[in-house]
Amino acid sequence: MLKRIENSLKKRFDSEQFTYKQLRDMFFPLVMDQLFIFIIGMLSSAMVSSSHEGAAAAVMLVNVIGSLAYALFSAISMGGAIVVSRAKGAHNPERVRAAIGQSANLSLVVSTLLAFLLYIGAEKLILFLYPNAEAIVIESAVTYMKVYVLSFPVYAVFNVIFSSFRSLGDAKSSLVLTIVINLAHLIFSFIFINHMHLATLGAALSYLTARVLGVVFGFIWLFRPHNGIGMRLKHFFLFDLSIIREIRVLGIPFAFEQLLFQGGMLFVQRYLSHLPTAQLDAYSIAASIFNLYYAFAYAMTAMAGTVCGQCVGAKHIDLARTYAKNLIWVGRWVLIFSILVIMPLTPLILNLYAPSEAARPIIFISLMIGALPMPVLWGEGYIIPAATRTAGDATFTSVISLIALAFGRMTSGYLFAIVLNMGVAGVWLGQLMEWIIRAIVMTKRIKTDKWIKV
Repeated sequence: MLKRIENSLKKRFDSEQFTYKQLRDMFFPLVMDQLFIFIIGMLSSAMVSSSHEGAAAAVMLVNVIGSLAYALFSAISMGGAIVVSRAKGAHNPERVRAAIGQSANLSLVVSTLLAFLLYIGAEKLILFLYPNAEAIVIESAVTYMKVYVLSFPVYAVFNVIFSSFRSLGDAKSSLVLTIVINLAHLIFSFIFINHMHLATLGAALSYLTARVLGVVFGFIWLFRPHNGIGMRLKHFFLFDLSIIREIRVLGIPFAFEQLLFQGGMLFVQRYLSHLPTAQLDAYSIAASIFNLYYAFAYAMTAMAGTVCGQCVGAKHIDLARTYAKNLIWVGRWVLIFSILVIMPLTPLILNLYAPSEAARPIIFISLMIGALPMPVLWGEGYIIPAATRTAGDATFTSVISLIALAFGRMTSGYLFAIVLNMGVAGVWLGQLMEWIIRAIVMTKRIKTDKWIKV
């Protein structure tokens, strides 16, 4: 049986660009990478949630603001990663090194400016965005945000290094970096939250400390002589206008998409802030647990970006399309497997968060709404955009993502959650509507040649 499955996968994935074995060796570290990120995040969220009432809600509210900042410097790392994968596919190692160096510099400048602005405006921004939140949530959120934003510059550079390894197909190196930064985060979360009882301040300090250690280790790993990249310090001081232009063309649409997307999520948080704290905590806990499902989904999406990017760089456009379709097919089975494994474990996982009895059924319903449709919708809605972006189809993909958000979590979510009084479950139904729109449009898109811009 296993031999038949392996032979079927070889037929689908062996090509002149990759072998099935190469992709298999890439996939499992990506899954472990994502699982490690989300499990550590889940454990640290559980520590925060159990520290005092409203702590989880405070962290959730600030993390949405943080996501707006991440949108900008992550767009740079994403654009840089596509340039790196194309250069790898075109067998141009010097361009690979130059793209890594310039992406890191751009990310550092943008993230430092954002950190400064968010630090000085923390209290006013939180009060403006969440005027109806309870006082304990506001106070905790301001404390958390002022320390949390200090980690932005180092994390932006770490993200470039991490994304570069992934786009080169070196999933093992990205896994090593993930283990280092997230183990540090878990250890410092335990020290600051559980041992020193610093609650949300401890959560922010753990991020800051772990990210500083992470970027130091990231540079050490990047400059290793035997990693095959050949990075030198000089590559961080080069200026190649063609690389800057390529990062800009690929990154700006994604940056606008993410800014508007996170702006939409801020709207979601604003209407959720009208709900009781117990409902907010339920939403935060459900979102944290749901990351376990995302681990498998994001691994497939990340793989699509790497594989299709290198195919595009090698001028094998049809092969990129074929790989996208085959990754969707495999992704369905991977997500079905994840549901069969994780769903029965949910009651045990939930005990880590110590939620109230009123929150438990809300969390279970939310997870059911989110998880069950994933095998049908995720691949078309997210793997295809990851593939088409590598061929330069950034603007169309971003526009569709925003339209889906507007009709999904923003409009439908508000209707279900507030107008129809469905609470947190309504937001998850809105997300389902969003996925349906993305899946329908992107399935039609990849069947044409309109996404090919290179």
